[in-house]
Amino acid sequence: MQMTAALAPLSVLSGLPADVLWPVAGGTVSFVSLVTLLVLLRRQHQRQTALLRTDPLTGLGNRVLLTEEGERVLASLPDLDGDGRHGPGLLLLDLDGFKDVNDTLGHAAGDTLLVQVAHRLASAAPPGAVVARLGGDEFAVLLDSPVTTAQAVLHGKRLLAALGAGGFSADGVDLDITSSVGAAVAPAAGRTVGELLRHADLAMYEAKRSRSGVLPYTSDLAPETSDGLTTLALLRQAMDQGELTLLYQPVVDAGTRELRAFEALLRWNHPTRGLLLPTEFLPLAERTTLVRPLTRWVVLTAVRQAAAWRRAGLDTTVAVNVSASVLEPGLLGIVDEALARSSWPAEQLVLEITETAVASDAGEALDVVSSLAGRGIRISVDDFGAGYTSLGQLRELTAHHLKVDRQFVTDLLGGPSDEAIAASIIDLGHRLGLHVVAEGVESAAVADRLRDLGCDELQGYWVGRPMSPELALARYLPEPDRTAAPAAGPAAAAAAPPASSASA
Repeated sequence: MQMTAALAPLSVLSGLPADVLWPVAGGTVSFVSLVTLLVLLRRQHQRQTALLRTDPLTGLGNRVLLTEEGERVLASLPDLDGDGRHGPGLLLLDLDGFKDVNDTLGHAAGDTLLVQVAHRLASAAPPGAVVARLGGDEFAVLLDSPVTTAQAVLHGKRLLAALGAGGFSADGVDLDITSSVGAAVAPAAGRTVGELLRHADLAMYEAKRSRSGVLPYTSDLAPETSDGLTTLALLRQAMDQGELTLLYQPVVDAGTRELRAFEALLRWNHPTRGLLLPTEFLPLAERTTLVRPLTRWVVLTAVRQAAAWRRAGLDTTVAVNVSASVLEPGLLGIVDEALARSSWPAEQLVLEITETAVASDAGEALDVVSSLAGRGIRISVDDFGAGYTSLGQLRELTAHHLKVDRQFVTDLLGGPSDEAIAASIIDLGHRLGLHVVAEGVESAAVADRLRDLGCDELQGYWVGRPMSPELALARYLPEPDRTAAPAAGPAAAAAAPPASSASA
C-alpha cells in the first residue's frame, strides 16, 4: 500500500492500531511516526499560509488577507440591496512625507517608523477590524460589521487622532505623523474589495489635496464613466509593463535657432487605442495617488535620458511638466533621487508648472517651488496668460522662465491688438528678470516676429515635433560626435522605476 503523507488526512488514519507498520521505500514506518510526520507537514503548511497573508515587516495582514476577509464579509451580507442597507467599510490611509524620512534618516529608520505606525493603528482600530499594510506607507482598515458612512468617517478620525498623539521616533529623532484617510462603504462605494479600495483611494487623495483629514467616497469623486476606471486600472499596469514612453520636443534660441533644451512629453502606448496623449489619461491619474509614481517615472526617465545624451556628446537641458497635484514636499525627494541617480546638474533640469497650479494652493506650492529653486532647479511658469496668477504671486514665485501660452502665439499675426498682448507678456517677463519662451510656433513668420519682439526661445511644430530620443540625438548631435553611442532607448526606459506627469 502506498500513500503520500501530504495528501493523507488524519481522519483517514484515526482508529488504527499504533503498531501498524506502513511500507515505505527501504523499509517500514509505524503509525505513530506517520501521524507525527503528517502533523509536522500540516503545521508547516499553516505557517506558509500565514506568511502569505502577513506583512513581514509589521506583522499586520497584507493585501491578500484584506481581500480574502473583505470578500468573506461581503458574501455574508446578501441583503445589501435593501433600502438603507449598509455593508462593511474600508478605510485607506497613507503617511504624509514618509519618503522624506527615508531620504533623511535612511530606510532602516523608515522601517522602524512603519512598525510603530502599524502598532498604533492596530490599537486604535475597532474590535474585529482587519488592519493591513498594503505596501510602502499605505495601510487599510476593514470594518467588518455594517457601518454607515458617518460611522466610517468617525473611525477614520479616531485613527488620525491616534497617529497625531505623537510618541513616534526613529534613529533618535522625534517624528510628527500626519496622514489622510479615504473611506468607502458598501454597497454605495462598491460591492467588491477591489471597488472599495479604488474608491477609498479616490477619497483619500481628495482628502490629502484638500487637507480634509478624512473624506468619504461620493460619486462626484469618481471618473465620469466606467471607462475611466478601466483606464486607471490599465494605466497602473502600463507603468509595470513598459507601455509608457517619453518623446522630446526641441526648444531653440529665437535668434540663432540653436538648440537650448528638450521638453519631455509623456505618451502611453495603449494596447488597443494606440499612442495616447496625456490629456486622455492624466486628469484621471491626478484624482488618485497614481499621479505620484507617474511623476517619479517621468522625472527619473527624462533625467536619465539627458545623461545618456551627454555621454553620447549631446549636452543640453531637459524640461519636465509637473502637475499641480504633486506640488508638495514629496516632489523634492523625487527630484533629488533623479539628480543623484544620473549625476545630473540641477541647473540643467527645468520643471514646468502652470500658473494655475500656483494659484490653486499658493502657500504650499510657493514653498515647494522655492525649495526646488534653492537646489538649483530651473522653474518655468507654463501657459502664462491662460490662468489667473496674480502679479503678486508671479513676483513671489522663484521662477527663471516664462512660457507664453500658445493662444497668444497663434494669434500673433492676427492684428495689432493680438501682437500687443504677446509683446506685453514678453516685456513683463523681461522686467521680472525672466527668460521668455514662446510655445506653439508653427510658421517662420511667427518665429521671426517673436524674435523681433525680444522673445528668447521658441518651441512648436515649426521648430520640431516631439521625437524619440534616438531621433533627437541623430538630429541635434554636434557633427564631430556623430559616431557616438546611441541614446538610452526603450530597454533602458523599461528599466526605469515603476513610473510624472507631462503635458502634451
